[in-house]
Amino acid sequence: MEIDTHTLKKKQLKETIITIAVIVALTAIAIFFLRSHAEDEGRELMQPMDEVSELHINEGIKNCVLIDDEQSQRLIILNNALQKYKEQHEITFLKLYEYHFTSSTLFLVFSILSALALFLVTQEGWKNTSHFIKTLFLVCTAMASFFGLSLSTFEQKVSIHQNGNAYIDYDNLQKKLRNFCATSMTIEGDSISFDKLHSQIMNEAKGLHGFYLEFDTESVDMANTFSLDSTNKEKKKKEKEKAGEE
Repeated sequence: MEIDTHTLKKKQLKETIITIAVIVALTAIAIFFLRSHAEDEGRELMQPMDEVSELHINEGIKNCVLIDDEQSQRLIILNNALQKYKEQHEITFLKLYEYHFTSSTLFLVFSILSALALFLVTQEGWKNTSHFIKTLFLVCTAMASFFGLSLSTFEQKVSIHQNGNAYIDYDNLQKKLRNFCATSMTIEGDSISFDKLHSQIMNEAKGLHGFYLEFDTESVDMANTFSLDSTNKEKKKKEKEKAGEE
């Protein structure tokens, strides 16, 4: 009897290891293909805007009216700088889009698999359920939790939105330069000097410049996780919120 139990445990351990290894391998393959697909989609999405950017660089700041060669060169330098800032946010946007698409898809897949496995467990009961189904349920639940936490902890949607907006804001600054080059006026049709426009663009660019990568600090702050004081504070906070709703 002891020999049979020992053999059974070894068989179950082997089955567990194989199941985990297969799921991890399939997940790695899925990540590769999902990221590749998301990258292609992102590039296709950004292609028209990239073509406009090429116009800004190659044709937009040429033969400017009512400014001398020195001012024209300063305008070209400023336009090129804005383009580099745009490219920084475009790269970040595309990378985050890849991660978000991959994490969202795998979170959905593992959540469905976990729910199906849980359904089978509830039908048979934990003791009567096969070892494979129990392993599948636990692994899929863990994987769903991992990808779900990565979505919330890194706040990918917020960062994608911020970098997309920053890209558009820099593009709008380039439009101001292009319009000034062609008309020596603002987009609104007001006259403006070169020095004032240059300072205005630099000031707006200074306000935009940054690295937009958001994190949910509460979900990654483990310093007071097991602190009784922090637990009491959280309890009081929930009680206040409940009292406010009432």
